[in-house]
Amino acid sequence: MRKFVIHTLLAAVLAATVTTTACQKGDPNALETHVKKLDDAEARAEAFNQLERIVSGIATDPDDTARRDKFAETVLPKFEEIYSEDEVAPYREQMLNMALLMKRPEAVGIWTKAIEIDGSAEGHKQALLALQGIREAKAKAAAEPIVAQFVKLTESPSKDMGAGQEGALRYEMARTLGEIQAKVAVEPLVAALEQPEEKQPKPVYKAAIDALGQIGDPAAVDALIAVQFAVADAPGTQSIGERAVRALGAIGEPAVPKLLETMAGNNTKVNDLAAKKNVDVQIVQQSAVRILGVIGSPKATAALVAYMPQKDCGGDEEVDLDSLEDFDQGSAVGLRAFSANALGFIADPAAVEALCHCRNATHNPGDLWEIISALGRTGGDDAYACMEKIVTTGFYDPEEAVNSDFKYQVRWEGARWLVLSAPPAKAGAIKAAIEGNDPKVKEEVEKLGWMKGVAVLEECKEDVACYEKVMMDSTKSWFEREVGAFNFARMSKPGDIAAAAKLAKAFKTRDAGARINIAWLTAKVAAGTPCPECAEALEGVMKSEELTKDASMQGAWLTARQSIAKVTSGGGGAAPAPAEEAEK
Repeated sequence: MRKFVIHTLLAAVLAATVTTTACQKGDPNALETHVKKLDDAEARAEAFNQLERIVSGIATDPDDTARRDKFAETVLPKFEEIYSEDEVAPYREQMLNMALLMKRPEAVGIWTKAIEIDGSAEGHKQALLALQGIREAKAKAAAEPIVAQFVKLTESPSKDMGAGQEGALRYEMARTLGEIQAKVAVEPLVAALEQPEEKQPKPVYKAAIDALGQIGDPAAVDALIAVQFAVADAPGTQSIGERAVRALGAIGEPAVPKLLETMAGNNTKVNDLAAKKNVDVQIVQQSAVRILGVIGSPKATAALVAYMPQKDCGGDEEVDLDSLEDFDQGSAVGLRAFSANALGFIADPAAVEALCHCRNATHNPGDLWEIISALGRTGGDDAYACMEKIVTTGFYDPEEAVNSDFKYQVRWEGARWLVLSAPPAKAGAIKAAIEGNDPKVKEEVEKLGWMKGVAVLEECKEDVACYEKVMMDSTKSWFEREVGAFNFARMSKPGDIAAAAKLAKAFKTRDAGARINIAWLTAKVAAGTPCPECAEALEGVMKSEELTKDASMQGAWLTARQSIAKVTSGGGGAAPAPAEEAEK
């Protein structure tokens, strides 16, 4: 009995000792256990390592919200408290990496400390980590501190000119301000666009342009128009000029008045900049015309129609060119092509009459093809009626055609746009227009497969689900899918982002022209409503083809990037009224 009592007492003492020791050491998997040790110089290194271990585990489980909250409540305040202490300097990168993994906006305290540039290599690296964390966490509260540092570096860029990393900090700051859509950043970003080229690396201009597009403030419009002519850059889908076009497209309808002023040749600021670079004012005007098409707002329709040369346009009647004073038809062809292209991407039925009236002006593919594609994109009864005239009576001037065999090329190639313009009820009329045509036209239409598109109209009629099925079917020809996409888009309500996302997912077709249309239709259906899923789908196709893309897809990629900018920020103008409303 005595022996049993002694053993029992001993066990109790040992248990108490173990419990006391465990309480002193704390739970090794609890964040607060290690936070307490951060003030102890001897225990600090191990405490950071243990915190890093725990955080790495939490980061792999997106559903572990309890410990993520605990990190924000317990760890981040301590990090902010000690971050600037000299003895903690060796651990700053660890703190920033943990904050990055957790993606908590509450880390803004250490992030704003980290972006205070001291010119050191360590400070540079830590600032980049902090900016990445701010983006990942969408920490909008960091906007003003970033702006303050961005302004300092813009005015005194010496701390951002390390070999091989010239402008890296300003680039990342501008990028971050765009992603958190910081309205407070508009003025300093505009100021960055106005910096002399020798003072600022081109990537900084590009990041500032992208950011202004993401923020979407109309105050940036003038600077975005001007930078295309102020800063020289090699052409390409990611050039300064193309980025400015995308940014203006993202701002959307509020940019229209200044672009109309530029199109009219009255933007003296931009005209003066262009003159210094030996760029003709007409190039400036044509740039504005193109951007109006990218924006897609019908508020520009009337001005674009007025800008489009029409003195030589007579509809069915031939115009006596000799009777026209001070008229250069060669110049008119180019201007008409630019105008018609923009009107096509606006797709406002109000422009159909003027476009159709110019169909016989030159019989030159330079402007006629843009008129045809504009009518095709616009669609509706009036556009179809004009397209039917072109496909049944149109021809290319023998002097413009390769040889006499190509006189009616406009008919067989235009038949694609005839089908795309057609309401479903016009399927029979399309067949009649082709059947009664020149034998060469019938032969080429059959080869090109346009009648497959007519079959889609006959099968689906007014059934939007049927068009969706065709559009999404990768076993169908690219033209069948394009016909499906146009009719699906026309039957969808503006702002229907679910429909827009379906269009974006159909982007991967085999034809570059069809891709242009599907990318354009995606943003058109989104109609000013942000659609992250649309952007993700379009970007996904381009990323998957990055190593295999060819030059023929450049136009499709440009249009896709324009649409991504619009569906990311929600810009892009309002949708034009349906044909019947426009007629009223």
